[in-house]
Amino acid sequence: MKTIGKKFLSIFAIALIASFTLTSCDEDDDSIDDMLEATQTVVGIASADANFSTLVTALTAAELVSTLQADGPFTVFAPTNAAFDKLEDGVLEILLDNPTLLADVLKYHVVSGNVMSTDLTNGPVQTLLSGKTIDVSIADGMVTLNGSAMVTQADIEATNGVIHVIDEVLLPEGFELPKPSIVSIASETASLSILVDALTMFPDLVDALSEDGTYTVFAPTNDAFEALLGVIGQSSLDDIPEDVIERLLKYHVISSAALMSTDLSDGQMAATLLSANDEIEVSIDGSSVMINNATVTTANVEASNGVVHIVDAVLVPALELSIVNTIVEPAYFNEDFSILTEAVVTAGLLETLINTEANYTLFAPNNDAFEAAGITSLEGLTANDLAPILTYHVIDGEVFGDGLPETGSAVETLGGDFYLSINDNGAYINGLTMVTAATLAGEALDYDNGVVHLINRTLVPASDNVVEIAVAASQASENAEFGQLVAALTAVENDESTAALVTVLSGDGPYTVFAPTDAAFESLYDLANVADFAALVDAVGIGTVEAVLLYHVLDARVFSTDLPNLSNTTVETLGGAITFNLESMTIADSDAALQLGTVDATIVDTDIFGTNGVIHVIDEVILP
Repeated sequence: MKTIGKKFLSIFAIALIASFTLTSCDEDDDSIDDMLEATQTVVGIASADANFSTLVTALTAAELVSTLQADGPFTVFAPTNAAFDKLEDGVLEILLDNPTLLADVLKYHVVSGNVMSTDLTNGPVQTLLSGKTIDVSIADGMVTLNGSAMVTQADIEATNGVIHVIDEVLLPEGFELPKPSIVSIASETASLSILVDALTMFPDLVDALSEDGTYTVFAPTNDAFEALLGVIGQSSLDDIPEDVIERLLKYHVISSAALMSTDLSDGQMAATLLSANDEIEVSIDGSSVMINNATVTTANVEASNGVVHIVDAVLVPALELSIVNTIVEPAYFNEDFSILTEAVVTAGLLETLINTEANYTLFAPNNDAFEAAGITSLEGLTANDLAPILTYHVIDGEVFGDGLPETGSAVETLGGDFYLSINDNGAYINGLTMVTAATLAGEALDYDNGVVHLINRTLVPASDNVVEIAVAASQASENAEFGQLVAALTAVENDESTAALVTVLSGDGPYTVFAPTDAAFESLYDLANVADFAALVDAVGIGTVEAVLLYHVLDARVFSTDLPNLSNTTVETLGGAITFNLESMTIADSDAALQLGTVDATIVDTDIFGTNGVIHVIDEVILP
């Protein structure tokens, strides 16, 4: 055996020198000597043989390379890659992740001294692992270690010792792998991959469940999460707001103790990481253990920092449970509706909208719909600010999409009336807001207390009448545009010979006002060849000004979405007939009285909603 080992080492050294010479002829002799010396240690021999690549990886991870390159001498029982492959699944990975434990296992393969096979005798041999011995058994020329590991090649000599190749990894008596953390268990369990995806959204929670502690975790399977997604109408975790996911996850964790199944009792209540008030309830019936409505399918998976029980349903806290199957559900569990959810909570309306004794129709705006209405943040807004807006989206009673009232109808909400326009393109509210998805009669409803329709622009109830809107716009610090219109209305109001137009247009109405901008009045002054409004009155008289203003008012509420029903139609105003041309969004100017030249007015802004009507902005004064 010894002669064979020497011959093997000599052949290996000659081959190595030849290889080194062919590839590095320019190196000096000292470099060749260094290479020979490095590869002749026990580490060098192992590094040069592909059959020991796993051993070399382990030595490197355990920081034992420099130790075994020292003078020694060392006797190394070297497991091959195949020997490492015999370990149970996951053992090598755990060892590589625990360098101190790995170092102990590797030291158990090393004996101090140069012990050749002929020096071995039956009995214990002390290893470099303090207090731990290897039991050697020799029979029929075969060497067996610890009763099962066979020496398959012996006496490979090195400059600092000798190597004996073995076919199994030796584990010291009493050896126990460290238990993986709760997060590691979840990560290594295929049926918990969705849970792991959810956890990775919250690094602090991952850290807590990976480090020291005494946790009990009820881990829902992928099927459990898929079932929950189906109930709440979402397709993936990415659809759900992160704060909701975090609440759900914390509700599955008891942070005060590691409770084995034997520690659980029927009727037991336990506070969760979510809060002391958010408790789970244990029910035990024979061998069946339930946590709330979830059955424990795999119990007592021990971890380094607690215990995991796998369950077949996601545990849902009381708040979320009260929202499921109500009209709040599609918004609360959808990231795209986070502003609506925040607004409902801030306004104190959540309890109202999840009341299953009620019956509501909710027109739900998503985040883009809030932005379309100019609301990009709720910062600084109070319950008093938000409640009127939110109640304006709610009808007391079920109204299906195919049961909406006809065009022009006022619809009573909890926050006032809004007005419908229905044309070939769909259903609109107050001219600017489209119903993008409506629940139709006969459709299966998931909600216990009403119907939900989706809209593309948040509804804002009117607070000013059409005159107050014009006055406010004329006084704006930036982009003031109705100063001349307000001046004209005021002049007519104050003249005894004309109608009190301000008073009239401040009344109940409803009215539709086509409001010329200041630039439109300037264009009129140019046509009339006058300098300003006062000069216009001098030129044409206050009565004509009154007639012009009346020509801009309809005695009805007409939104832009009602206009398709009026296409190329002559419509009576308070001062005469006008004709719409919707292809160009213009209003024809007949100019019968003033004869200043025909200039059609273009509608440049629409549907400024007032308490008694609506304003559309035009870029020219239309003349009777």
